[in-house]
Amino acid sequence: MTNRWFLLMALCLPVTIQAANDTIIRHLTDTVTAVTLVSDSTLKQREIVIPADSTSRRGHYVQAHIGLGYGSLGYSLEGAENHVNGSFSALLQLQYAYFFHPHWGIGAGLWFTNYTSFAHIGGNYSWSDQIDTDLERYDHTASVQAWRERESIHNIGIPISLQFQYQKDDWKARLFAAVGIAPSFSVMKHYKVTEGVIDHSGYYPDWNLLLTNTHEFQQKQYADEGTLSIRTQVNCFMDLGALVPLTPNIDLLLGGYFNIAANDANSSTKKAIGWKDEVFDFMEAYDGAYTTTLSSASHPWEAGVKIGIHWHYIAPEKHKTESYYEPFMREDTTYRYIPRADTTIIPRPEPAKALAVAEPEPVHEIVEVAKKVEKFNKIYFEYDSYELTAKSKNYLSSIVEALNSVPAARISLDGHASDEGETAYNDLLSERRAQAVRDYLVEKGIDVKRIETIGHGSRIPNDEKGEVRIRDRRVEINVIVNNAK
Repeated sequence: MTNRWFLLMALCLPVTIQAANDTIIRHLTDTVTAVTLVSDSTLKQREIVIPADSTSRRGHYVQAHIGLGYGSLGYSLEGAENHVNGSFSALLQLQYAYFFHPHWGIGAGLWFTNYTSFAHIGGNYSWSDQIDTDLERYDHTASVQAWRERESIHNIGIPISLQFQYQKDDWKARLFAAVGIAPSFSVMKHYKVTEGVIDHSGYYPDWNLLLTNTHEFQQKQYADEGTLSIRTQVNCFMDLGALVPLTPNIDLLLGGYFNIAANDANSSTKKAIGWKDEVFDFMEAYDGAYTTTLSSASHPWEAGVKIGIHWHYIAPEKHKTESYYEPFMREDTTYRYIPRADTTIIPRPEPAKALAVAEPEPVHEIVEVAKKVEKFNKIYFEYDSYELTAKSKNYLSSIVEALNSVPAARISLDGHASDEGETAYNDLLSERRAQAVRDYLVEKGIDVKRIETIGHGSRIPNDEKGEVRIRDRRVEINVIVNNAK
């Protein structure tokens, strides 16, 4: 009986030893979590500020000018001893202009101006075959020895102009020019004899007698005044000057001007010169030198310098509210259970191998690597980004060199984010930053098994001073020494 048991045990022993070397298969169940990022948006409103543009020369202008110069009624008198002089002239102008182009614009407005002339008359003027108070025939002579007459008109005009302004980049001032026409209406038109001396004499041919200083043949002083006959004029004008900026919307104009009537302003019925009164009723009534046949066509003109202000309307900054869609990331999470076949190999222990001791890690060399990595162990990212910058790649190249020197060294990559945004989004962003660093190191030849990654979101702020949020967007690289960082 005993021998039978020994024989049975001998047959089963090889089977037991073989089973010890077999692979034991276990079925495990793993849970796979799939996170799906869905881009969505929310309708919001925000205020937009549109700043004012003070550099554009287009737009609306209000222009005010005052001028001072020389002007005249623009006519002449026949006779060697007769002449006309001009005098002081003034201009007041207010107008609106619109520049439809940085250099070109049109303007319209009102002006008030005056034209003044002084007429000087001399010489002898005769009337033949006249009858005196005694019914005697004679020839009458008026000898004008001193005569000075002031004539002036004041006009209201409507200037319509084409305007031009130009400035080079290195100029402090702008060139300004304007040309146009101005229908003008005379509101004051007056003449006054300021000095008039005439010697009257009579020659009687029947007696060959010249009478002076007797009866009606004597020296007379004249002081006459009245109204001139002036028609509506169409003035042509030109301005030229420089615009000196005082403020962004106010310019000072310094320049000159010239205008002249294109048509004859004299609307009087001209007649021979005379000084009709009760004694000399054979003469023409005197209404000023302007109305005599001695005067030529009248074209009032003036020229002078002007100063002015150009005010440019600059629209204020605008505030408006607009609607917009703000995108955000939404996480949808699904869970899936996948059965997994796992294996465990239980080898038969061998005495020699069982007594072997695992080779220790080169701790000293790893510590040295950790010191090298510490110099470049923080990689920073832009806002809401996990893209590596050129500077970051330079740092990582130094880390690759250090890791290649000790193949046993392993590292952990800790991703972080600033506290801007949602917590869930920051967690994902920090993980992607750590993965971006890992992918770059793997690309440069570092074994992926030597790298651990983890995302901390915004829960661990940076402890450095300075721009805190910029420093929070980082990945910290740490060398694992004896399973401890």
